[in-house]
Amino acid sequence: MNERSDGEVDNLTEVDFGPTALPRLLCGTSPFMGAGQFGLAGQEWYRRFFNHPDRMSEMFVHFCRLGYPGVHVTGYPTVVEAARLTKESHDLKVAISLLPENWKTNLEDTLVLDPEVVFVHGAMTDRFLDRRLEDLKSCFQAIRAADAFPGLATHDTCNTLRVLQSDENPLQDEAFGLLLPVNSIGYSVGGSTTEMEQLLQSLDVRNPVMGMKVLAAGKLPPLEALEYAFGLPRVRIVTVGVTERWQAAQLTEIVDSIQSASVS
Repeated sequence: MNERSDGEVDNLTEVDFGPTALPRLLCGTSPFMGAGQFGLAGQEWYRRFFNHPDRMSEMFVHFCRLGYPGVHVTGYPTVVEAARLTKESHDLKVAISLLPENWKTNLEDTLVLDPEVVFVHGAMTDRFLDRRLEDLKSCFQAIRAADAFPGLATHDTCNTLRVLQSDENPLQDEAFGLLLPVNSIGYSVGGSTTEMEQLLQSLDVRNPVMGMKVLAAGKLPPLEALEYAFGLPRVRIVTVGVTERWQAAQLTEIVDSIQSASVS
């Protein structure tokens, strides 16, 4: 990784994700929202970041300067605003998870970011997988009409992959991305890691995977976690939330080393 005098970085590492390209590491935003898996620390991070788009934007800018100009945004107004602020001065690549309530309105509100990828929120995916899988097609149509690559997020990796690989799956002719919990201890995976790995191996190549929860809410060391995630079949990109600049630097250095090893 080569840092220029103006603070920007050359040799940005991107990979294909469907018809678009994204950095292999995206800045996640779950800590900023105080996600429940972080416990009391999450409440502190929520107070520190969620209603302060400028603070979230500072972290996004830091990722850009480290050579990974990408963010995974959940469509809350303050998080969207943080990404918009960043895009004023940086070529930020954006993946979005739509809010499950009023997703059409949320899609319209997030188009200001010109997103590369838009995921149906896991709460919607898991509900539709259970009852109305066909309904996801209308979500995909709206996302494609917005010139973005559609995707499904889920909170249940193994069940989602099982359904998508079944003969009854009405989405089998669709190309779309997946945002899946993947980690070596099975946290939020919904099955054993062995089953997850087997399901990923047989996943349609038209369904690239973005991994989330790769650190298992801080239970795994970053080097071990990222090496495992990038070693999984179909996993192209990971999104990891951080709250400190040194954490971002550590993650980008690890991903740099994994990328260098893969091409050497």
